[in-house]
Amino acid sequence: MPKRSHRVAEPNYDVCLSFAGEDRVYVRTLADLLQQEGVRTFYDEFEKVSLWGKDLYAHLQDIYQNQARYCVMFVSKHYAKKAWTSHERRSAQSRALVSETEYLLPVRFDDTSIPGVPDTIGFVDLRETSPQQLRDIIVGKIGPRPRENYFPPLPDRLFKRLKARSQREKDLIAIVSQRFFKALTMTDKEERGLIYNIFSHSCPVELPENVHVDLDLLRRITKMSPSRIKRVAARISSLGFEYRIRDSDCPTDDSGHSGPLLVLEWQNRSIEYGGNFTWLASELIECSGENFLR
Repeated sequence: MPKRSHRVAEPNYDVCLSFAGEDRVYVRTLADLLQQEGVRTFYDEFEKVSLWGKDLYAHLQDIYQNQARYCVMFVSKHYAKKAWTSHERRSAQSRALVSETEYLLPVRFDDTSIPGVPDTIGFVDLRETSPQQLRDIIVGKIGPRPRENYFPPLPDRLFKRLKARSQREKDLIAIVSQRFFKALTMTDKEERGLIYNIFSHSCPVELPENVHVDLDLLRRITKMSPSRIKRVAARISSLGFEYRIRDSDCPTDDSGHSGPLLVLEWQNRSIEYGGNFTWLASELIECSGENFLR
């Protein structure tokens, strides 16, 4: 009887890692390496916030059965004895039974037998495989990963640009940047175009903290009337973008005339790291360049 198709249209993870706590040192190193490579990895220490308060039995079953392209199982004497790893294994095996392609990717710390995993299945022996080598094997298994609406979990270029050195600084930048990116995924092309032009043509003197642009200049760049500019800016207020119109405090010509300015801020409205992060939004947009408009 042919296997029933079990396709995950857009899995949240490229791989999920199933392991015993006693084997964490190796697995943590691998998880960090995979994340640096841009592989979307389910590893419990990366998910502390999302796991908090959830029914772990049901949630982990969904992760290991439905939410990843592959499951890497770290077989060891410790793995065989754990109740939670048995739950993860059964969920992964349930998926493997109906998958059209191999889903379960076992790796071995020792020769322990695991129920439901035949000895004939292909294993990677960790006694002769470093975390770096296993990372390369997993990346090869996953293959090319076309990215659409993708933000890297570890934005190294951004860390370097902002000279972030401490782990707290990096955590703040990574978490808030992800939230800014998520907000952008909910905008349309016209809204993104307006955001891009406001940030790109803002007065450079007070960047990146204070983003403002002459309203008439913005009208000429966008080919939108001032009233339409305001309507589009108002549409994105629910995503944390707050705009206001204020008088310019510097004359724009010899007559002393100064036109109104459009001021735009981006507020992270989450409880964690909430507040005005216009400076970070400005850096992200400058980093992305014209790719921002895609």
